[in-house]
Amino acid sequence: GIIDNVVNIRTAMKSAQDGPRGILESQSRRPMQADPELSGKQVLVVDDEPFIRQTISEVVQKYGMIADTACDGKKALSLIGQRTYDLVVSDIKLPFATGYEVFAAARKKNKHVPVILMTGFGYDPNHSIVRANREGLSAILYKPFKIDQLMTEIRQAICSGT
Repeated sequence: GIIDNVVNIRTAMKSAQDGPRGILESQSRRPMQADPELSGKQVLVVDDEPFIRQTISEVVQKYGMIADTACDGKKALSLIGQRTYDLVVSDIKLPFATGYEVFAAARKKNKHVPVILMTGFGYDPNHSIVRANREGLSAILYKPFKIDQLMTEIRQAICSGT
């Protein structure tokens, strides 16, 4: 039993020494590779937190998607006006516009574009989630989430066409 405990402690110390892979760490630790159903799809990633925005952008690109990013609602609305997206992934709480406004603009341009909203808060004072759900929101992700969760929601949103 003592030897097993020593082995477990060494493993835990090695894992701690390697450090975390970030808040979006994959549970399965599978290597990411292009996905034929997702390759070439245009996605807009909107979040005012640079780490979240960059991480999601890098993840979707590793699956073959083409990612644009916006650091606030104003830039997101501008990009939506200029380009056509196959998917929009947006935080709810943003400077200059809400995630719901991003959702509404994306759906106004293309009523079938899937939108995934993210939030780090359980409380939604503007009822963005409720309103967006009634209007066809594809999914809501609660931060922090894992890569596996993100990719499951993205696949489901894109493949189901909602």
